[in-house]
Amino acid sequence: MVGTVLVLVALGLLAGGWRLTETDRFFLLQAERTTGTVVAHEPFEREARKPMERFRLVVAFTAPDGSRVRFRSVSNYGRPPYAVGEQVPVRFDPEQPGRARVDRRIEFLAPVLIWLGAIVVLGGLGVAIAVFGPRDARGTSRRAG
Repeated sequence: MVGTVLVLVALGLLAGGWRLTETDRFFLLQAERTTGTVVAHEPFEREARKPMERFRLVVAFTAPDGSRVRFRSVSNYGRPPYAVGEQVPVRFDPEQPGRARVDRRIEFLAPVLIWLGAIVVLGGLGVAIAVFGPRDARGTSRRAG
């Protein structure tokens, strides 16, 4: 029973995660590339129990229409990977240039990897429990009767 519930939760996560990452996947397919400049490291508020200071990158770039666009990175860092003034690769939505991201694998892959990890762990546990299930004192499955 527990195994079945875990497998169903994993399938729910798969469906929900697929839906939630749909906009990110669409963004990756439609995004244009350009180069931006890190203009600041903005402090990022963390939970009170985690004292390490974290930062988000603030990046500026020029959109094709000539307007100047600034955005904050999705990821936050204990030690920013780029210094202020450094050039960084950027992906942005040509329809909404303010919708942009630093073009680093971690910016795009971290949420997907966490989501897939949860599915694999829950699904794997569910299958393991369903297959190997609880055993009685004789070492046989309770279902075998």
